[in-house]
Formats: sequence, C-alpha cells, structure tokens
Amino acid sequence: MVERNRPAGPIDIAVVGHTNAGKTSLLRTLTRQVHFGQVSDRPGTTRHVEAIDLEIGGQTLLRYFDTPGLEDSVALQYHLKQMPEALTPPERVRALLDGPEARGVFEQEAKVLRQMLASSAAIYVIDCREPVLPKYRSEIEVLNT
Repeated sequence: MVERNRPAGPIDIAVVGHTNAGKTSLLRTLTRQVHFGQVSDRPGTTRHVEAIDLEIGGQTLLRYFDTPGLEDSVALQYHLKQMPEALTPPERVRALLDGPEARGVFEQEAKVLRQMLASSAAIYVIDCREPVLPKYRSEIEVLNT
C-alpha cells in the first residue's frame, strides 16, 4: 500500500476583502462554527486577524485567517504608486509595512497585507450584491502584488 505524503502542517489561507463583504460569515459557513468571530451590519467589525481551523478526521488541514476589511484601497494603491519606481511591487508593500503609515492611516490594510505575506494562499471575498466599483479593482491590484 502506498501512503500519500501528508503536509507537515495546515495550509494557511488569508480571507481578505473590503469591509463588510462577508468574510467572517463565509468562514462560519466553511468551518461550521457559527459562533466564530463577530458579525454585524456595521462596517469594520473585525479589527484584528483571527485564525480558525478546518479539521477533517481529527487533523487540522486548513487554517483560515479572518482579516479586517480593506478600508481605503484607492488611497493605498495611490500611496504605493508614489514610492520609488526602482522598487518592485512586493518591495513597495514591505516598505509600507515598515513605515509609519502601517501604524496610522493604513493600519487595517497593513494587517491584511502582513497576513497575506505569511499565508500560502488567499480567498478574496466580494459582496456580489454591489456593482464592481473602483475600490474593488484597487483591492485586487494591491493584493496581487
């Protein structure tokens, strides 16, 4: 009998998107843990990164990270584009995370970007009841770096 190689640990997946897009609700559904996180109609409910595990057969296979919502991706995108052209997009993100803006005006976005850098993959959540707005295009561009 050939045994499949099992991963050394769970796969880390960041769940990202705009504020109030349904990230926490999605994770409650995927993990069947209805009391995970806080859900509200009020934007900005999730303020910190929270982990939740998906266990199958008593083994944690996936670890999801619920992240705060991206609050101003248009301004963030503009800020990143103002950095020196010699920097690659990932270097620009790292420079942002090392700068004062990550503790100030882009504090919530910095939490999202840090988790994205630490994760193996990401799920981008968008509220499909809304039209595709410029803010979503900016989020996708920023997250794609």
